[in-house]
Amino acid sequence: MNLDWNTKTTPVELHAALRTLAEEYPIREVTGDANLSFRAGATLPSQLRAVGAALAGLPPPGATREEASSFTTLGIMLDCSRNAVMRVDHLKQWLRRLALLGYNQVMLYTEDTYEIPGEPRFGFQRGGYTQAELRELDGTAAGLGIELVGCIQTLGHLEQILRWSEYRDIVDFGGSLLVGEPKTYQLIGKMLDAIGGALRTRRIHIGMDEAWHMGRGAYLDRHGGRRRFDVFNEHLAAVMNLCRERGLQPMIWSDMYFAMGSPKHDYYDPAGVIPPDVVAAIPKDVQLVYWDYYKTDVAFYRDWIGRHRAMGFEPVMASAIWTWGQLWYNHGETEPKAGACLEACRREGVKELFFCMWGDDGAYCDFDSALAGLAWAAERAYTEGLPDTARLAARFRAICGGDYASVHRAGAITDYGSAWLLWDDPILGIFANEGLPPATNPPWAEMRDHFARLAVELTGLGGEVSAGDLNHARLLAETLARKMTLRAQLVAAYDARDRAALAGVREAALTLAPDFDLLAASWREGWMRRNKPQGFEVIQLRLAQQAVRHRELALRIEELLRGAVASIPELDDRPSEVKGTGVGWRFLASGSTSL
Repeated sequence: MNLDWNTKTTPVELHAALRTLAEEYPIREVTGDANLSFRAGATLPSQLRAVGAALAGLPPPGATREEASSFTTLGIMLDCSRNAVMRVDHLKQWLRRLALLGYNQVMLYTEDTYEIPGEPRFGFQRGGYTQAELRELDGTAAGLGIELVGCIQTLGHLEQILRWSEYRDIVDFGGSLLVGEPKTYQLIGKMLDAIGGALRTRRIHIGMDEAWHMGRGAYLDRHGGRRRFDVFNEHLAAVMNLCRERGLQPMIWSDMYFAMGSPKHDYYDPAGVIPPDVVAAIPKDVQLVYWDYYKTDVAFYRDWIGRHRAMGFEPVMASAIWTWGQLWYNHGETEPKAGACLEACRREGVKELFFCMWGDDGAYCDFDSALAGLAWAAERAYTEGLPDTARLAARFRAICGGDYASVHRAGAITDYGSAWLLWDDPILGIFANEGLPPATNPPWAEMRDHFARLAVELTGLGGEVSAGDLNHARLLAETLARKMTLRAQLVAAYDARDRAALAGVREAALTLAPDFDLLAASWREGWMRRNKPQGFEVIQLRLAQQAVRHRELALRIEELLRGAVASIPELDDRPSEVKGTGVGWRFLASGSTSL
């Protein structure tokens, strides 16, 4: 059914939004009778969420439903810095969907993935947004009532640019800028000009989180040891002056204050103390963002909200839709943690909330699957209690074009550290040997069978890709099940020196190797649909590694069987006690740190 609206009876602030939504949805501008009417005085996000409800046939004819968000700001933060930079056309589609779900803010997390005129190595070969692209996105967002906010880094997390010789003079240590160096602030000024000049909002997120190396490298050589609180506050004061000169209203992550105040350097340490003189030196015109993606305890969130307020700051809350280190949106991690955060914010009267979607370890998640998490989070923000599943599914189908139950079911692909199972080297078996802590380490066969069953369950559910590619999820599940089967057979055959079984493993490895080429092709299709091409080389290299290492495994077995070698040393080198290991591709692709 078409939704018709009349220009004369519709508030003018809705006109641009409805015309933008009509690019994708059955919404028509008419001069006669219309079946859409709007309540005067309602906010634009709530009006557009109501349009989303109408598209979903909610509520049914003859019924009414009142909704009101607990938050003045309901936003997302999209990671554009861990290989994946979302295409402009795809991000515009996301903006339309976010508007219909009731969101009114989008932050783009760009460490170096935005253009700075005169800085050609800033974001080199990283697919960053040009000034023209940022303005284009800003125009679309503004028309939908969404504030597009730049989120940059002005202290840490800048390894990507500090690798280049042009920036040698502003390196402290690792990915941290050199505090107090004039060239540091010249570059930061250019950063602020680039974002502030492209986006109409005066709000900007200037980062400054997790700068653990601050003051411990070149700064220490120049100035000696100083209280790190003071180094941080002096840097913040200098950056704040640059912001004020440009009329920008900054916010920063608050973790450094809490971590520096903890004897254990732990952000979430209840025993941490921030000295009164440090608190007094924090500029009063900066906002503090409290990020917490991990707690399921409402009381903990309320405590930390109170600690921010005790410092004299009303926090902006950052929760998360779990996408980092995941092959698919992880609802099992998201719902209990973001749900507790939402409840705490509602009880404490926090008014600004956004959900981060990080891409740590390579942004290999199908980010479109995370729309299910965003739909769920919006439902929680606009209604008390747990969402009604039928209503949520109808809204998701109408707005995002996917089957909520199927996307949710595909989330089982995230179980048992599936990404680490995928990246684990088939010969070294670092994760296979000790990836999961003993207390949570289920039988290998149980995990393998889980993925095999999931592959069967997802068969025939594909075809739709707008809210997550279920065919890709099925292929991932199949590949994981086969890889885990091969690993179990390899260990058993090698330990027994069963020549017939080893010959079978050799053939299975040769058969499995091309499957990683098929998986790469599927991955490429989704990546290019969603993202700019830069960054996909990381995924291709990892999958190519899997293919070549499975062929290497076959060759090593062949050498063993014909007596060219007496053993396969990597298979002999297994821990006697399982203790768990670091995760992420770099931990699992090799026993070396030289990758």
